[in-house]
Amino acid sequence: MRRNSIKSPKKYLIALEETRSVVALAAGILIFACALASIFVMAKDDQGAYEYPLHYFTVWANFLSAVAAAFMIPYAVEGIKEKRFILPRWIVLFQYAGANSLAITLVSALTIILPTQGVGAISGTNFWLHIITPALTIILFQCVETGVSFKRPELLLTLIPYWVYMAVYFFMVIIIGEKNGGWSDFYMTQAFWPAWVSALLMTAIGFIVSTVLLIIHNKRTAQSWERVKKMWSEDLEPAQLLIEAFGLGRYMGAKYTDGGLAIPFDIFRVMSKQYDIPLDKLTKAYVKGALDACEERNSK
Repeated sequence: MRRNSIKSPKKYLIALEETRSVVALAAGILIFACALASIFVMAKDDQGAYEYPLHYFTVWANFLSAVAAAFMIPYAVEGIKEKRFILPRWIVLFQYAGANSLAITLVSALTIILPTQGVGAISGTNFWLHIITPALTIILFQCVETGVSFKRPELLLTLIPYWVYMAVYFFMVIIIGEKNGGWSDFYMTQAFWPAWVSALLMTAIGFIVSTVLLIIHNKRTAQSWERVKKMWSEDLEPAQLLIEAFGLGRYMGAKYTDGGLAIPFDIFRVMSKQYDIPLDKLTKAYVKGALDACEERNSK
């Protein structure tokens, strides 16, 4: 049986964009609130503590995640309004870096800090900073489908904040030392073996965690695009695809604001590749539909 090739795909795409935008907004607000609340509570509870809170990687990882979420929120709001959720690639990478840093925090807390320093690693404010906020960030990051897949070299970019902290920690703890005004070795990097062994171990954990997140994210992105591809029958004619693009343009044109008209180039590229139809024809049909809808709305 042949699928409805005109209306169903359009409705699906609109519903997909609305869902992405709403999930992104909820995820952004939740991550931003949880991360900042955890940091403030820790700073308040640790007043007068032996080690300054900003010395901990956990605090910086949560702060990085909160900032990345804050950058995403305006795009999610715009996506709900315009029915088109688009995140710049650098923001997606920024979010990946935040999720990566908190995932490293979660793994390190459960596999290293907890066995060596006891239940304090997952109790009190550390329960939120080491367990809850990282877990929420990882889950919600994977739930926000952006359609953006990462290349393996980009994995290195997401580890830069982690490496910077490792370098600072090494300099303040090993090079300067606590007696000379540096930091104490609160992560116990020299308690059981030389510091270089800890450096290699933590570097390996960073690579493994980041690779796992990359694989999961790219798999979910591929699945999302496969769902888009399955919307159209394999034997569609170019005219039918142009009608589909025109109809989508009319719907978006009816919602058009002075902020601009978003053109779904990513979706049109999939259609162009799958059906061997020029991208510029799909784009022109979409823009024509949007302009017709705008003129009709203005005439009323």
